[in-house]
Amino acid sequence: MFHKTKARQPEAVATDVVASASGHSLPPRQETSATRPSVSIIGSHTRVQGDIDADEDLTVAGYVQGTIICKQNTVTLGSGSCVNGDVYAHTLHVSGEVEGNLVASHRATIHKGANVRGMIVTPCLMLEDGSTFQGSIDMDPEHELLKSAFGEPATNRRPRSTPSLEVSDGSAAESVADEPLSAPELEDDARPAESST
Repeated sequence: MFHKTKARQPEAVATDVVASASGHSLPPRQETSATRPSVSIIGSHTRVQGDIDADEDLTVAGYVQGTIICKQNTVTLGSGSCVNGDVYAHTLHVSGEVEGNLVASHRATIHKGANVRGMIVTPCLMLEDGSTFQGSIDMDPEHELLKSAFGEPATNRRPRSTPSLEVSDGSAAESVADEPLSAPELEDDARPAESST
């Protein structure tokens, strides 16, 4: 009346193991960096004392004492991470504890549960509800720290936009700039001639 069905074994994937003509198995194929983005991970049981300079995305789940430099990529500081030092990145995601300056040339997001003490310099900042921040924020894309860290002003890397500060409910808070943004000035030869009357 009742029939027991056998659990099916998963079918073998042809790309996992390649058999040679002699019948011996070759090691599994490795994905190339062109098909998979490269990410460095500092595990939750790892302590790093010293500076880190990465040319790929970096995820920190452990403890770092020193400067993290990842200028062209994303740095993710996980919920259990603890960083005592400055962080320079294209994009920053912070969920852990940081004591130091955070400098992002594109965007920084301080997630729920994060605890940040220091200065944040970025043209675009997102602070989620439940995050803790103590320090100062500078959202000027021409800030001297951005220029010195990344070699050129953020405005040369992407179109200039009004700096924005977002809060987690989706609304945007206005930021006050030192000087108002205006349309680009006309070149000397493109300016209208003044009348001499």
